[in-house]
Amino acid sequence: MNIMDDSQPKRRDLDHLMEQNSTELDFLSAYGGSSSEGDGAAIFAALRRFLKAGGVQVRLGKEETALNFDFGKASIEENGCLISFKGKNLPLVTSDVQQAGFVQGTLTKNRTSCKVTMVDWGLEQRRFIERLVEYLNHDE
Repeated sequence: MNIMDDSQPKRRDLDHLMEQNSTELDFLSAYGGSSSEGDGAAIFAALRRFLKAGGVQVRLGKEETALNFDFGKASIEENGCLISFKGKNLPLVTSDVQQAGFVQGTLTKNRTSCKVTMVDWGLEQRRFIERLVEYLNHDE
């Protein structure tokens, strides 16, 4: 007697497997992102919650598609969430704004400002924001 169902096994796509096992597959980010398009509104909402949880005072814009805080701003864009930071001697190098999940990242030569569009809200993005918030909140 076969207890197992003889129907075809469920097929999982790579995205589903990566999401399910994201903690085990972090090394894949070294190979770059798979997309340059993200859900800007969802990333923006996650960023807003993350900043507030980190003790950052955020001011939502009139259109509710932008927010400002003492050392930067963020806005919903067509392909993701554009975020910019300003401060003295930011603890960044160019590769920080060019990693997987980021597009169009720039860092000024004197490291006083950076701008990047986040097309993903993963571990790398949270670490990036957390590092800047910690540095800039203590810099004031």
